[in-house]
Amino acid sequence: MLRVLLSKPFNIIAFNLTWLACVMGRDDYLWLAAPAVLVYVILLVRHKVIELNKLLPLIAIGIGIDVLLTALGIFRFEAGQFDTGGLLIPAWLMVLWVAFSTTLFLSLQMIGRYKMLAALCGALVIPFNYAIGERLGAVSFGDAYALALLSMSAIWIIALPLFYMIAEGKLVRINVTT
Repeated sequence: MLRVLLSKPFNIIAFNLTWLACVMGRDDYLWLAAPAVLVYVILLVRHKVIELNKLLPLIAIGIGIDVLLTALGIFRFEAGQFDTGGLLIPAWLMVLWVAFSTTLFLSLQMIGRYKMLAALCGALVIPFNYAIGERLGAVSFGDAYALALLSMSAIWIIALPLFYMIAEGKLVRINVTT
């Protein structure tokens, strides 16, 4: 059973279930998604599948990018029941960032081997996922839909390859004792 939980197929399934719970359920399913993701990350770290000192910068930078896009008015979120203390993005989106960051070490790791592919996925796939979230009502894109997509493409064409470099331990590492 443990082998299955630590596998790449389980990782992509877990991420997609988290995505559904967070994007479609938002605050309504945060009570389920947040503890499940936390337990999963603890399991991955405990069994040395993921190093916490590589995972934490990815989570922080991902959340930071979304906070920046929100502060610039590119993203808009409805007020939810879980106040993030003025952090500008909802708690469910932070949980989603934790779950997504695990995929860079497991199920989506192969994309990182090819930095041009990572850049292409960053420019196209990530904005597409946010567009799906927008259609499902999880986020709105301010006044200019096309500008929002172009802004995300411009950021993620650079950021996703850098995320993979962080996951590989080539850029940023923080000291964490587990």
